[in-house]
Amino acid sequence: MPVAVIVLLLLAAVPAWNREPDPNVNSRYTVESVEFPPKYQRKLSTPVREEMGKLVGIKFSQEAVDRISRKIRAELRGYRVVQKITKGTNPESIRLVYEVLRARREQDVVLPRLIYHSKQNFSFGADAKFGNERHDVAIGLMTDNDRLVERYSGVRGGYHRNLADGRVRAGFTVGSWRAQWNPAVEAALASQPHDTYGIYRTRLQIEPGVLVEPVPGLTVSAGVSLQQFQTQFPAARFESSNALVTSLRLQRRIEPSNLGRHDVEAGYNLRAATTSLGSDLSYTRHAFEARYGWKMGDDEVAAQFTAGYIAGRAPLFDRFILGNSTTLRGYNKYDVAPLGGSRMAHGSLEYRHKWVRVVYDTGTVHDRAQGGKVLHSLAAGLAKGAGKDKLSLLVAFPLKNGRAEPIFILGMNF
Repeated sequence: MPVAVIVLLLLAAVPAWNREPDPNVNSRYTVESVEFPPKYQRKLSTPVREEMGKLVGIKFSQEAVDRISRKIRAELRGYRVVQKITKGTNPESIRLVYEVLRARREQDVVLPRLIYHSKQNFSFGADAKFGNERHDVAIGLMTDNDRLVERYSGVRGGYHRNLADGRVRAGFTVGSWRAQWNPAVEAALASQPHDTYGIYRTRLQIEPGVLVEPVPGLTVSAGVSLQQFQTQFPAARFESSNALVTSLRLQRRIEPSNLGRHDVEAGYNLRAATTSLGSDLSYTRHAFEARYGWKMGDDEVAAQFTAGYIAGRAPLFDRFILGNSTTLRGYNKYDVAPLGGSRMAHGSLEYRHKWVRVVYDTGTVHDRAQGGKVLHSLAAGLAKGAGKDKLSLLVAFPLKNGRAEPIFILGMNF
């Protein structure tokens, strides 16, 4: 008798209980329910939640569960997702239970901003964060010449604690900054000494506050902003800008079948400096923003609008600017309005296909007593990733008559 036949007969004679178990033993059971923590479920996209729901009432499929688990882990970065299978309440049924745990890290160093602007040089920041799911501490360094009239450099830090299953976040941030001024700012102050506040050397910022998410996608924050700065002219002295701050933000994602993904965002921010808080300045600053994004396959379109106005005499760090890495990208902010303005409106339209990115900007910034000129610019380049993983290289041009000098913008995480 051939040896191969003997081997087959011996294998057939091995008792069933002594063989390797069937890896798909659970495939004969029906999924009774899928349990996922509610506070993390609202962080998932609609398609993933729908896929989880479709598992209920059908036979268990390890392949389908693994596929959905991979999508969940991709969307819940910074968390550890564990899937478990338990016995169901009905015969021949099982329950699929997910546990979500924040990945514990003793230290997490990130680069929140790295920007090069050919007219404004580098801006850079790095933070070290410590903590867990309930609270965290952060400390970092930054030098930024992109967001304000000044270049401010120094250290920042803070502490925050999550309450009510993450729907409430309370804490404070602290920043100590030294200001550097472009000659265009000093020249503009010398020639326009109207109601614009002067330059300062240092600035200390303390902001305690609380953020609440009453319903998924809607956040409300309130707190105070205490800022003390050392003026440089006409004499060195300390003054304060203490304000009540509040914001309202709405985010919605709609993903109808075969119609792509639609993202809608809107926000309002109020800063009201008042002498009742011991402030030397009294003014109110209103800022509005709205954004709509559509994505289908490799194509993305985004439209964004921001506007703001200031009533009263605000310090330079609270005045609006245009002409940086995110607004009027074909211009230098010191050519547009070296002192910023108390009135601002800006809109942008962006198209992206895979790595290719094209952006059109238009906007105006001025003071109430001055007429505002509407400017336009166009930028094109390459982009990789989105959100905090975004890397972008743009070449921007102002749309105006005469010679147009290009501006190069390289940015990561902005």
